[in-house]
Amino acid sequence: MTNKKRIDSFAMEIHIDITKNIIEQFDRYFNLTKTENGLIPDPEIIESDVKYIEFPGELEFHHFGNASFKVPISMTSVNPVDTKWYVIHINLSKIKQEKKAGDQIIHFQRHLPIGILLYGPNLKIETQIPPNIESELATIRFSDTFLSAYFKDWQNLIDREKSLVYEDLDPILDHKLSLALSAMDEKIKCHGLVLDFVQQFFNKLKSHKKGINPGKLHPEDLKNLFKTSTLLRDPIISQIPTVEELAKMANMGQSKFKNSFKQVFGLPPMEYHNRVRMEFAAAEIQHNAKTPSEVSYLLGYSHPSNFTKAFKKYFGQLPSSFD
Repeated sequence: MTNKKRIDSFAMEIHIDITKNIIEQFDRYFNLTKTENGLIPDPEIIESDVKYIEFPGELEFHHFGNASFKVPISMTSVNPVDTKWYVIHINLSKIKQEKKAGDQIIHFQRHLPIGILLYGPNLKIETQIPPNIESELATIRFSDTFLSAYFKDWQNLIDREKSLVYEDLDPILDHKLSLALSAMDEKIKCHGLVLDFVQQFFNKLKSHKKGINPGKLHPEDLKNLFKTSTLLRDPIISQIPTVEELAKMANMGQSKFKNSFKQVFGLPPMEYHNRVRMEFAAAEIQHNAKTPSEVSYLLGYSHPSNFTKAFKKYFGQLPSSFD
C-alpha cells in the first residue's frame, strides 16, 4: 500500500519534507524500480528516467528527466524554520509550471521568469504539474554540514530570513549543470562538477545586496514581482519600464517594490537589468565569438567606447579579455 493520496479521481497529492531523503519519499508515491541506469517509477503514474547520487558530506544530486505524469500532480514541499537542509531547484522544462503559495498561483517557466530557486527555512510551496506534458528538473539537496565543509563564509551567502531566493540560470550555470548531468554515471567526476555548479551559484549569490527587509511577502506580491522581473530579463530590449511603472504593475508603492524586489532577486530592479545585459554581453563575446563592437550595437550603445566603459565598470576587465 503506497502513501499516495488521490485528491479526486484523477489527481494525486504529494507531500515532500525537505529534511528527509527525497528519493525515499518519491519511492513511497511512485514505486521506484532500480535499473542499471537509475530508477523507473510506476508507468501508470509517471513515465520518467530518475537518477540520483548521494555524495559524501550530506550532498545529493537528482535528475528527473523526460517526466510525463499520467495524472495531475499537486506537490507540496515544506522546510521547517529550524531546518539544516536546503534545496536548489532548477526547472529544465520548456513548459509552464505552477507553484502555489497560500491561495495564490505563481507561474514559473524556464528563464522567463524562473531559473533557479533556493528553498530555505520556513518554506511551504506547492507545484501543480499537469498530466501528459513532458517536464524535466534537477535538484541539489545539501545541509549546513556540507556548507561548513566547503564554504567557510556560507552564513554570509545564505540569508536564513529568506525562505525563497531566486537566481538566473545563465549560460555559465546552464553549461556547468549540463556537464554534471552528463556525468551522473561517473560518481567522482560528477561530484566535482556539482561542486563547480554550486560554487558558481554561490558566487552569484555574493552579488545579492542586503536592503530593508519588507517582511514576509504576500503570495500576490511574490507573483507580481516575478511578473515584472520578466520585463527586465531581455538584454536587448530598446526601452524598459521605469521603477515607477514597474511598481504600478506590481500593485506596490515604489519603496515597497524596490525593497521587495531586492529581497527576492538580490539587486534593485535597474541593477538587476544591468547585470542581465552585462552577463549577456560577456557570453556573446566569449561563446558566440561576437566582437565587442558588435555586442555594443546589439545592446543599443551609441558608441563602442560607452559599452567598453560600462563593461569594465561591471567586470573590472575590458571586453577584449573575454575573447
